[in-house]
Amino acid sequence: MKKILALLVAVAMLTACVLTFSSCNDENTLVCGVTLFENMNEQDENGNWIGFESEFAIEVGKILGMDVEFQIIDWDQKYNELNSGAIDCIWNGFTANSSDNGIKRSELVDFSYGYMLNQQCVVVKTADLAKYTDVSSLSGKKAAVEGGSAGASYAATFTDADKIVKANNQISAFPELRSGAVDFLVVDIILAQNICGKGDYTDISIVDSIELESEIYAIGFKRGSELTDKVNAAIKQLENNGKLMEIAEKYDFENVLQVMEEIEY
Repeated sequence: MKKILALLVAVAMLTACVLTFSSCNDENTLVCGVTLFENMNEQDENGNWIGFESEFAIEVGKILGMDVEFQIIDWDQKYNELNSGAIDCIWNGFTANSSDNGIKRSELVDFSYGYMLNQQCVVVKTADLAKYTDVSSLSGKKAAVEGGSAGASYAATFTDADKIVKANNQISAFPELRSGAVDFLVVDIILAQNICGKGDYTDISIVDSIELESEIYAIGFKRGSELTDKVNAAIKQLENNGKLMEIAEKYDFENVLQVMEEIEY
């Protein structure tokens, strides 16, 4: 009888794990939802995660005594991934002072301290730069964005919804522009500065005459998560001991690194 009871308990526990989309043995693992983002979250030839965000997360994990895992997600589904328990946080150049579908992101997640300044930018073919002088010149044009991104929200104010192509991530939006399928991109300037004018994209440029609002990167947690305060304490520790700046300098982000305990949403 005891064996049967023990078996029933084990089955119930396993079922609970499956229903919550997470492992019952992963309390010491921090699962970060990410997309591929050059110099932020990417993998080297050996499959190791590198980039500012990846190394930042790993250092936070060390302080918290947690292993860190990176899970590639569909950015458009980031809130579903978080609320289902499939991931513990959204840690991927996540703009805190932005909205999704008219709802402030700060109402959808709990944010950590801000840690990096960013802004969206418009990217076009270099040969077409003269055509784009202000946001009105984007009206009626075709755009490519990462679905669910701050860039997608901006693009919706520039052009018609049926002229916006949603890519799986920001990097995969660039081929859409290069092929001529769209006229412009709206992406993070931190990413654009690493791509435009280089490699396969020597003929693509940022439109400097169109300057969009400043943004703040922060980490998004499920509402009410105990992880938020713990990660905030770790961020301050990494700021105070110089490790956060060391990582930023490694990836040339020292000029935009800024820890902000208060964010204006």
